[in-house]
Amino acid sequence: MSLLIVDDLRKHYGAQDVLRGVTFQIDPGEKVGLVGRNGGGKSTLLRIIEGLERPDGGSVTIAKGSRLGHVPQIPRFVAGQTVREYVESGLEEARAIEAELERIHMTMGEVEGLELDRLVKRQDELHHRLERLGGWDLSHVVGAVLDGIGLPESFWSREASTLSGGEKSRTALARELVAGHDLLLLDEPTNHLDLRGIEWIESWLVSLKSAVLIVSHDRRLLTNSVSRMLDLERGMLKMYVGNYPKYLELKAERFESEQRAFDIQQDFIRKEEEFIRRHMGSQRTAEAKGRQKKLENLVRLNAPYGDVRKPAIPPPRAERGGEMVLETRGLAGGYGERKLFRNLDLRLGRGQRLGIVGPNGAGKTTLLKLLAGRTAPLAGEIGFGHKATCGYYDQDTSELKPDNDGMSELRRVKPEWTDLELRSHLARFLFRGQEVEKPVRNLSGGERARLCLAKLLATPISWLAMDEPTNHLDLAARTSLEEMLGAFDGALVCVSHDREFLDGLCTHILEVEDGSATLYTGNYSEYRRIKLERAAQASAAREEAQKLARSAARPAPAAEPAKPSNSAKIRNPWAFEKLEQKIIALEEELKSLNESLLSEEVYRSAPKSREVQTRIAELQRDLDEANEQWLNWQA
Repeated sequence: MSLLIVDDLRKHYGAQDVLRGVTFQIDPGEKVGLVGRNGGGKSTLLRIIEGLERPDGGSVTIAKGSRLGHVPQIPRFVAGQTVREYVESGLEEARAIEAELERIHMTMGEVEGLELDRLVKRQDELHHRLERLGGWDLSHVVGAVLDGIGLPESFWSREASTLSGGEKSRTALARELVAGHDLLLLDEPTNHLDLRGIEWIESWLVSLKSAVLIVSHDRRLLTNSVSRMLDLERGMLKMYVGNYPKYLELKAERFESEQRAFDIQQDFIRKEEEFIRRHMGSQRTAEAKGRQKKLENLVRLNAPYGDVRKPAIPPPRAERGGEMVLETRGLAGGYGERKLFRNLDLRLGRGQRLGIVGPNGAGKTTLLKLLAGRTAPLAGEIGFGHKATCGYYDQDTSELKPDNDGMSELRRVKPEWTDLELRSHLARFLFRGQEVEKPVRNLSGGERARLCLAKLLATPISWLAMDEPTNHLDLAARTSLEEMLGAFDGALVCVSHDREFLDGLCTHILEVEDGSATLYTGNYSEYRRIKLERAAQASAAREEAQKLARSAARPAPAAEPAKPSNSAKIRNPWAFEKLEQKIIALEEELKSLNESLLSEEVYRSAPKSREVQTRIAELQRDLDEANEQWLNWQA
């Protein structure tokens, strides 16, 4: 039985049909991705399913007794409520089940017969439901989710209402993730998450027993987390079985098939019309009339819609300068007395592609602004190469003036251009007709991003510094941006949480974390492989050190067997032997998992990698406890 059935859903705003007969269903445990252009109706569809908007036609049916979860755009917190208290408020059903199980346990000893059978059946049902909600260790689940999405323990006791906007959104997301909903609706869940958080939520969604409908522009997330794709295009929905790459393949095949069928029918129609025209009124009039009647009754195929509208972004010609773009020596950046990073020595050459990654708040944007010459360093110096002219893209698009339109904004950087030249340039970024006269304050996030790119690429530059350039862009615009940057022959430094973007463009990765910056050669996948390899080596070193510690603590063999003492520890050699066997088994499993981290199958799959790392952390904790128990036994 399906959890969700959407049937012939229709919605319009004025003359615009946003949803035109949308029909689909989602089954228990299914992970579904929803894609489409910005402004195409994806969020409207989610709001209707959530019950926040009413459709103009059609129906939404949710299976009886099923729980639907969604992350509110503006979460509301009770005064004085801490982050952990808010997240745990999502466990109401689990807590109620625990209370009912406790009552059943107290009652079972007092009844018999049919009543006892009824209680046993109910107890079994509750156990299964509690298992779906996360099991008995719910406090552990809450902590794991909060830490995974980038809210470590230092945040848990803070009052939720005092958090920043991004932190509030993550807190609201955590509450829905732990709640154990039967169906979870997620609209851009990776917003406000750093790369670690994105990879964590990806692995969490894969292991989640609930069904999930995800709206996302993160291609790697849609590749690794979903088994079916829904494509919302011009208000109509098409379904594709498979993840994001399979969806692209099947969509191209469907378009080619529909185009071929349309062309064949059009060719048939032309031939029939020509026959009718030539033979009407001749000896073959009866045949011509017969063909005309058949043609009138023919079900005409619509021309297939292949949405090729994407920004036609021309790559800027990099101003020719020296081979060295910039060089830093002992660079430190931060705010006031707080240094986010220090002692950075970096050399950026012509044509080099550098991606900056790290946790939220580590100083990535601060570093980018320093390299672009937008702010001054706290210490150290930056030297720029001959004719090194930077084009800086700000993810906040704060340089745009709210009262200006697109023409006025572009004229700020190209005052010498004619109106025709301005319009032609803006058209490449999908601003056409009256859209060029729309005030900035009325533009969507994606439109503002495209306008900033239009201004940036109209100016002469030798290298680009870009802060989250794919934010607010839909999948088509991201593809165009990547194509442009791939053809750009100047240097590129970018801050991004888009793993596909980093993999496709970057030749080096600079990690900013814990007050330092470390340079890695290769794209993002290579950087992750190196990180996992180093983590495995460090884990192996700790394991070896623990073995040596146990060997040093073990007493030398006696000349003759020692007599048993009155100590319970010595009186139970079997338990001691079992403990040593447990330690050996833990060490062997740790070694096997650390080796698996180096395999391509694991390090190229974020869910598998995260699963292995989680298991390693659990084993390491168990091993530490067993070693401590062993040492105390020997004391």
